[in-house]
Amino acid sequence: MTAVDITGDWATALAEEARTATCLTVGITDGSRADIDRRVLDRLIGELAERYEERQADEQMLVLRLSVFASRQLDRAADQPATIPVAQRSPLGAWSEVTVPVPVGARASWSLQQLPDWLPTWKASFGLILIDLGPVNLVPSRIVGRLCDSCYLVLGPDSCASKDWIMEQIAWHGQSGSTICGTLLSSFAAA
Repeated sequence: MTAVDITGDWATALAEEARTATCLTVGITDGSRADIDRRVLDRLIGELAERYEERQADEQMLVLRLSVFASRQLDRAADQPATIPVAQRSPLGAWSEVTVPVPVGARASWSLQQLPDWLPTWKASFGLILIDLGPVNLVPSRIVGRLCDSCYLVLGPDSCASKDWIMEQIAWHGQSGSTICGTLLSSFAAA
């Protein structure tokens, strides 16, 4: 596993890789039991979008935010459409976004079961997909992570787990078919 600086080299390399791919799908997971700090994720997205636009002005980028949470209600929510969620243009930058609620419980939730069917549709419409996989220790990170071309682990100054715990989670990802190819180091500290 290689540490990657988020000052641009990571984003430049991915944008270049996406240029030659039909669709590049990249997962981002947090190296703790918490969600990625929204400021960190938005900075990563902005950096990647900037580099991607430099190389692919006619292609589009999608940010898929998995809203992972513990719940006993794992069926489709009453207010959740039965069809694939529609991506909307982000007010934060030159990319589209879609948020999918992914409850975690005793069995796979309806949303988690649908994601493998929805992803090919998004791949047909976008050249680069960045997926917020949620915490590294939860099932969606491994299940959806294995659908990605590569995954990165975000480590920050506030909420990093022990090295042994992180290595155990990386091993579980590997056993699930999810490839964590590097780390992204965050300098943001929670206020």
